[in-house]
Amino acid sequence: MANKPEVSIIIPCLNEAENAAAYGETLLAPLRAALPSFEVIFSDGGSSDGTMEALWRLAGEQQGVTALGGGKATFRASLEKAISAAQGRFIIFMEADLSFSPADTARLLTGIKESGSDCVCGSPFLGDFIGLPVARRMLSLGANTLLRLRFSPRLSSFTQIFKIYDAEKLKKLRLETEGFALDAELVAKFLKQGWKVSEIPVAMRVRDKGKSKINVSREIAACLRLLMKGVKV
Repeated sequence: MANKPEVSIIIPCLNEAENAAAYGETLLAPLRAALPSFEVIFSDGGSSDGTMEALWRLAGEQQGVTALGGGKATFRASLEKAISAAQGRFIIFMEADLSFSPADTARLLTGIKESGSDCVCGSPFLGDFIGLPVARRMLSLGANTLLRLRFSPRLSSFTQIFKIYDAEKLKKLRLETEGFALDAELVAKFLKQGWKVSEIPVAMRVRDKGKSKINVSREIAACLRLLMKGVKV
């Protein structure tokens, strides 16, 4: 692993051209200040607004940046492709809209090393929600309350994507859920395996650019299926 990055940061993207155009300053610069060794893997789900072109330019200009694309892909397929390509000892998932601060990746990395955990979740329920509409916050609170009751009352944040995983363990799991409920599925599978999961407080901010891709009714349905079926490992 001597020549490989310590951390692989995976960012699934779909029509994020406004954000992608600024990633050199808004993403890569703070990551360089936060992490000693990392790679960034963008995995596009079929953008039509110029996102891939911006990401390919960034990958051509910046060392340690990979842009995976070329056709439509589901959220799950985008993550599977990026996980397979990741070379780091740890894997961090991040939102393309940077609703979680890239600087907080340092806190995730410290958390997983110092706690001996296999997964550390960045929890805005322990930290803060900044600028998010009340309806969005209440929806998230309701979903995470039900997931806590189903899988672990110790944890507060299942559905937020901002998490760090032991890469070797993550690569052993089969992804089954579609949409953002996949984040909750992975935590539930780590718990079912008996792997240690912990949390740190972080802030989640409303996006500055572009539009949210969340389909509320679809996400509710996926979450309900996960609650009813549980997970297999």
